[in-house]
Amino acid sequence: MISVEWLVGPSEGDLSQVANLFSTFWREVIPAEPDLALAELVAEIRQAPGHRRVLVAVAHNRREFTGAAEVVLDDLAGAQTKAWVKHLVVRPEHRRQGTGTALLSAIAERALAEGRSRLEASVATSHTPGMAFASAAGATTGLVDRQNRLRTERLDRALLESWIARAPERACDYSLVTFDGLCPEEWLAAFTQVISVMNTAPRAEGTEDVELTPEQVRNNEEAHLRRGGWGWTVCAAHGPTGELVAYTELGGSGHRPWLGIQGDTAVHPAHRNRGLGRWIKAVNGLRLLDDRPEVNVVETWNAGMNAPMLAINDAMGFRRVAEWQEWRLDLVSWRAAHKASSRSQTANST
Repeated sequence: MISVEWLVGPSEGDLSQVANLFSTFWREVIPAEPDLALAELVAEIRQAPGHRRVLVAVAHNRREFTGAAEVVLDDLAGAQTKAWVKHLVVRPEHRRQGTGTALLSAIAERALAEGRSRLEASVATSHTPGMAFASAAGATTGLVDRQNRLRTERLDRALLESWIARAPERACDYSLVTFDGLCPEEWLAAFTQVISVMNTAPRAEGTEDVELTPEQVRNNEEAHLRRGGWGWTVCAAHGPTGELVAYTELGGSGHRPWLGIQGDTAVHPAHRNRGLGRWIKAVNGLRLLDDRPEVNVVETWNAGMNAPMLAINDAMGFRRVAEWQEWRLDLVSWRAAHKASSRSQTANST
């Protein structure tokens, strides 16, 4: 019999099993992918910012965990109606036995109880069981995202230097604002405003704008540092107005020192086609070569239809390692279908 429970104040022993499940899944997508460090998972759950809850559910047969799910609930404007299913994993030998369905049912009911009306998740297009499961659950598709990685040995220093040298040709009215870790207080309001430019990036139809407050931006930064992370931010300031109009983030985790994460990059629509994206990313790229020799891989994610950003990343040497299909599950429809199926099964058994 399959039992599902939510881990409350999970022990490191329980989370070790969960981390093992997640690691096994990732190697199905990216062979030879290093294990997810237990300490990283523990920090993600215990050191989340105040507006985020990270929940873990496990399926077990009284002997071992046969499946696990990680669900993120953000209390942010524009994100309060959805739950993000970051992981929903079933051991290969336990698939097609109802474990995934039991986990999904628990997630759906919990999300509904939390006032969420839909689930969102991404599934590797190469992962046939996951794609079939999402489709059978009644989820609908959104964009396809590219998971790209760059070997730092392929990062062309001369190319990045040329992007910086040529910046004044089209961006003479702009200057750079840079900071490590925490945004300086005097720039926090402006930085919060430029973060909202991410709402102009390609996205699935019906996606709500997510708006952060300065306090929530600070909470995110502080939580990242508590989890052992590091981060560099480069912004472009428009001289005539003094506004921040572009930014890029590069960082990583002390739990995976070999991996750098190229985070958000956004340029305000009114300031595009001036080379700002190349300029600010080149600054971080050169610094990475000089200051973080332990980082040998940089990862970034982009919507497959985001041609301008993909052009920059491809020029830098990023290459696709996986594609991920976005899925959405409307929970009101799911509950109605679930109840109808239960009634049908009951009728057929009498």
